[in-house]
Amino acid sequence: MNLPTPAQLRPAMFARTREYLGGEKGDRAGVAVASRVEKLVGRVRNKVEGVRVRRAGWKVWVTALAIYCSLALLLDPDQPLAADVDSITLQEWVRENEAALRQEYQERVQLAHDVCQTYDVYMSQDEYIRKSDQQQGKLQYSDWFTLKRVNWNYMYYVPSEDFVYCKVPKSGSSTWVYNLLKLAEAPQEQINSDIGLHRMLRDYYPKMSSSKMKRAFKNSFKLLVVRHPFERILSAYRDKLENYQRDLMFRDGYYHTMYGKNIVRVYRAEEDRSLANRTEPTWTEFVRYLINSPSSKFDEHWKPIYSLCSPCVIKYNVIAKMETFSEDTQYVINQLGLDDQLHVEWIHKTADTRTSDIANIYFSQLTTNQIEQLFDKYRLDFELFGYDYEPYRDMASE
Repeated sequence: MNLPTPAQLRPAMFARTREYLGGEKGDRAGVAVASRVEKLVGRVRNKVEGVRVRRAGWKVWVTALAIYCSLALLLDPDQPLAADVDSITLQEWVRENEAALRQEYQERVQLAHDVCQTYDVYMSQDEYIRKSDQQQGKLQYSDWFTLKRVNWNYMYYVPSEDFVYCKVPKSGSSTWVYNLLKLAEAPQEQINSDIGLHRMLRDYYPKMSSSKMKRAFKNSFKLLVVRHPFERILSAYRDKLENYQRDLMFRDGYYHTMYGKNIVRVYRAEEDRSLANRTEPTWTEFVRYLINSPSSKFDEHWKPIYSLCSPCVIKYNVIAKMETFSEDTQYVINQLGLDDQLHVEWIHKTADTRTSDIANIYFSQLTTNQIEQLFDKYRLDFELFGYDYEPYRDMASE
C-alpha cells in the first residue's frame, strides 16, 4: 500500500476545497485545509516508515479514517472559516495574510462610515431638522438620533489590554464572553458551568460612567462582531421562542412570558385549527411581530445591531463577521498579543446542518412582501455591514 506524499495531496485538497466553497473564501479555506492534510499525511507516513505494510495496515486505515473525519469537519460550509484547523496553523495563516486582513477590516469600517455620512449622521441636530424641513428626510428622526448617540450598555472595557468589546447577542457573543472571562481570570469551573455566563461578565467588567468610557475609548482597540441580519433573527427565534419547554427549563419561561404568548395572542388566527395545541409562536407569526413592532421595543437578541453598538459614533478597529469568524478572531487575538492566553474556540456552535438549508426551511414559509418588509426593518444593518437580502427573497413562497 503506497500512501500519497504530502506534496501530492496538498494541491488536490486545495482544489477540492476551492471548488466546494467557491470564490475568495474557498481560496483561503483551501490553504488551511491543504496545510492540515499535509501535516496529517506526514504523520501517517512517519509512523509506517520502515514497517511492513501488512502489519501496519490497520494503523493506516484508522489514521485514514481520522483524516476523513477531519476533512468532513473542515469542509462543513456552516462553520466559520477554518474553524477546526488547529490554532497554530490558523495563527500562521493570519500572520501571513495580516496586511490583506487589515485592508479588509479598514474597508468594513469605511463602509459603515460612508453609510452614516449618507444619512447625515454627522450633521448637528439643528442642521438635520432644517434639512428635513426643506426636503423629505432619508431616515425617521428616531433612527437618525439612534445612529448619532452612543449606547454604552453593551460596551465592555478590558483595562489590562486596553480593549473594548461591544457585545451583540446572537453574533459570536458567547465566544467573546468566554474570552473576556478568561482574561479576567474567572475560575475555570465557573466559566465551564455555562450558567449565567453573560450576566457573570458584568461582575468582572462593571459599567463605567460615560466620561470614563470616553477616556478609555481614545486609544483602545475596539471590536464589533456582526452577522447577517436574517441569520441573526432566525437564530434568536430558534433559540428563544421556538421551543417552549426549553425556555421553561433554562429560563423559567422568560421569553414565552415576555414575548411568545403575546405574539400568539395578536398574530394567530383563531380559525387556524392546526395550531390549536401549539404554545409557541410560529416563525411566520414572529416575523409579523417584527414587521409591525417598533425596533426600540425589541429584545436585545433581535434588536438591530446599529442600535446596540453605535457604529456611526465609534470607529472600531475591527468589524468582524460571523461568516469569517475564526480568522477575524485570530487576527484580534494576534493584535492584542494574547496568543498564549486565548485560542479560537467556538462556543455554542449550532448543529452541522448547512445554514442555507436551515434558512430555506424558514424563509420559504414567508411571502416576498414579508421578506421585503423584514428587510426594511433591518435595512440599516444590511447597509452598514454590507449584507445582501436577495438570496432570502428568492426563497419566498410567492
